[in-house]
Amino acid sequence: METTHRFRFPLSAAPATAECDLTFHCELEKAWPTPSSRDALYLSPARNRFGEPDLEIYAVTGGSLMRFPRVAEFLVAPGRIDCRLQDGGAGFMVDLYLLGDVLSYYLELTGVSALHAGAVAHDGQAMLFAADRAGGKSTLVASLVAAGFHLLADDIAALEPDDAWVTCRHAFPQLKLTPEQAQRFVGTAEGFEPVHPSFLKLSVPAERVGDIAWESLPVARIYLLERRVVTGDDTAIRLEPLGPGEALIQLVRHSFLAEELEGCGTAGGQGGTAQADMTRARFHRLAAIARAVAVKRLCYPSGYQYLPEVHRAVLADLGGAPAGERQAG
Repeated sequence: METTHRFRFPLSAAPATAECDLTFHCELEKAWPTPSSRDALYLSPARNRFGEPDLEIYAVTGGSLMRFPRVAEFLVAPGRIDCRLQDGGAGFMVDLYLLGDVLSYYLELTGVSALHAGAVAHDGQAMLFAADRAGGKSTLVASLVAAGFHLLADDIAALEPDDAWVTCRHAFPQLKLTPEQAQRFVGTAEGFEPVHPSFLKLSVPAERVGDIAWESLPVARIYLLERRVVTGDDTAIRLEPLGPGEALIQLVRHSFLAEELEGCGTAGGQGGTAQADMTRARFHRLAAIARAVAVKRLCYPSGYQYLPEVHRAVLADLGGAPAGERQAG
């Protein structure tokens, strides 16, 4: 991506020889004319304090318009994303929207599946960890990075299937950690900016936790996390393989924009053929991923003291011997 926008949190620099395939431009306190409701592809059921949808997506000439009413709008088109920030005091939201919903939508439009999952690398392979909110994804991914695995993605894993394998792209080198997690894996929670003024999580440069993977890698496993509270003496770690049908259902469910992508086209808009084509392509892409990659449930006990054993279980599942872990139990 090429841009003059100054991000609050640094992204990784592209090699000098890299070709730009996406430009991003942002203008302050401007807005596009509000599209007609007949062009609405998606209207979020969640509402802001003014009673407006939190997110609106419209089909417009040349692309899609993603509106976060009264804050920012993003025109998403092939090779280009333009932003118009309506609230000059909410500039920090540009980064959150762009590197979350907007870029995920752009990836889906360009044939890349965006899963709500963290990803780490080991021995030239990628492992993904998907979970519901508060499902333990951030803790497990951060612990793996601290233990010697390389970070590929913290929150959004971008997957591309081809004839040989499924590839996971590397993402920006940031971990979103609570103060408790930062204290655990970095040694301090001081000096890190909150991801959002109202959020507990902090933006922690991944290099403060461990190493970073700088290349896209083939995916060896996708793990669906089920963290449980320990009762009695049951501290067992279980790995349960999923069949392709159940794996596909779970991949659809764990898409980063699952609700938005499933809801697109149900708002009565005229996005019609293009939206139907995108939906079909997305389904076939996820089906190809479910066939090509082993998807497993990873059931494990809650508690920092059990994480090293979870690491060993993952390595054993991959067929590798446990690496020398840097994190103390």
